[in-house]
Amino acid sequence: MTAAGTASRSGSGADPARCTAPSAGGPASEPAGPVTGGQRTGGGPARPTAAGSPAAGDGPAGSARHESRDPDAPAARLGGQVGEAVAWMLVSALLAGVTALLAAAGVAYAATGPVGNGGIAWGGLPLRWPPGLGPTALLPPAVAVLVLGSVTLSARRRAGRPAPPFGLLLALSYVATVGWWLALGAASRRGVGAPAALLAAAGRDPSAMLRAAGARPPGPQLLVWALGQLGVRGATAVGVVFTLAGALVVPLVGLAVRSLCHAPAAHRLLPVLVLAPWAPFAAGQPDAVTATLAAGAVAAGVVGCERGRRAWWALGAGVLFGVSGLFGYPAIWLGVAVAAAYFVRRRPVLNVITGVGALVPLFALRLAGYSWPEGLGLAGGGLSEPAALAWLAPDLLAVCLCCGPALARAARRISMTPGWPFLVGAGAAAVFALLAGLAGGGVQTSWLPLFGWLVVPALAPRPRPALPGDTSSAGRIPYVLVAIGALTASALAALLAPG
Repeated sequence: MTAAGTASRSGSGADPARCTAPSAGGPASEPAGPVTGGQRTGGGPARPTAAGSPAAGDGPAGSARHESRDPDAPAARLGGQVGEAVAWMLVSALLAGVTALLAAAGVAYAATGPVGNGGIAWGGLPLRWPPGLGPTALLPPAVAVLVLGSVTLSARRRAGRPAPPFGLLLALSYVATVGWWLALGAASRRGVGAPAALLAAAGRDPSAMLRAAGARPPGPQLLVWALGQLGVRGATAVGVVFTLAGALVVPLVGLAVRSLCHAPAAHRLLPVLVLAPWAPFAAGQPDAVTATLAAGAVAAGVVGCERGRRAWWALGAGVLFGVSGLFGYPAIWLGVAVAAAYFVRRRPVLNVITGVGALVPLFALRLAGYSWPEGLGLAGGGLSEPAALAWLAPDLLAVCLCCGPALARAARRISMTPGWPFLVGAGAAAVFALLAGLAGGGVQTSWLPLFGWLVVPALAPRPRPALPGDTSSAGRIPYVLVAIGALTASALAALLAPG
């Protein structure tokens, strides 16, 4: 390979890990044959070059152009994040404007009307103006600064120093998530207490609850009853248990992402998940438990289809999916993500085992007097109803606010992420909820199992790795987007209505 060809290869953005180490005083050698005219290099389009001609970008002028377009340059990173944040704000403002117009046209999004107290149309979000500001309102920003500062210091470790064990990172992310959720709960007018309508289940007969479940899945009520048998009663105590259980969603999503997208992406996704803007709607809510069950099912399925794993993983994933369906109807459709992972790893037979496992909890409760299909039929209304169509704009607004500006980066990098099965699963669950008429408000809680998977592409590498199948690289942590998301969560917590 000529010197000019070597320069062209090194400046093309190819993954340096794919090249052999340079010899003493000599250039890096290639593991394969020479690059010929028209060969695709650096993941870009094929460009024929004449033998011995300098590659585009060689020389002072070309080097200056290459450096000015370097996506890893600090100015480029900051500008990209600012642009993504602005795009997210514009889309959110547009959806808020459409929601306000629909509300002004007479569409009622809540039992108390679409406009209340402060004259702002919030759609289905349980927000109230003016915000509740008190001494506890300083807790969420303090926790966010502590988390971001710790992540920044950890990322600046000395070269050659090994990264912390992934298990330790998962444990720290769980502790940080619990602190973040509790801080937001303390700063909101709603607190961390569980919904009052659920607390009565602690003293009821489980068989009677199953027979009277109707359109609501019986999982939360059965959980409250079980906690009552253990002596855990009261809104705050039950809400704290929901918070502690729901915060497990962050390490579980990290486990699944590590399996499918490799360790760097999982490491850098954890801060995005910890300080996610959906946290105010998760603290103390049973839907946070639903998110944990669904994330555990996805993680068990994705990790379980790795080479050498036994089929018990697939069976366990199916059982968890079935249990999550007893807490929230859309959650069970995240099984599409696991099915896609099975096909990607060429283990399609596991789909049968997971499907059988998902039927076990549903069949067990059917013997006890509860029919999951009948409950689903009572809960849904169908997308063809005018009321369901009117909910599309406020539902999308809720998704934008809950996912934060990281959603804008994820949208730009969908085609670059190896974690596309997660998006397929979350998309299937959302489409199911829309078609079944289950998205008529309240998606800020009922779609909690989906939000974590929607932001996975935000850590996809940009530009795309040079060689196919390379998942060893990942995008940088979008500190600006994470900080804006944390501020959004703090604002939502201050506006959250009690009850």
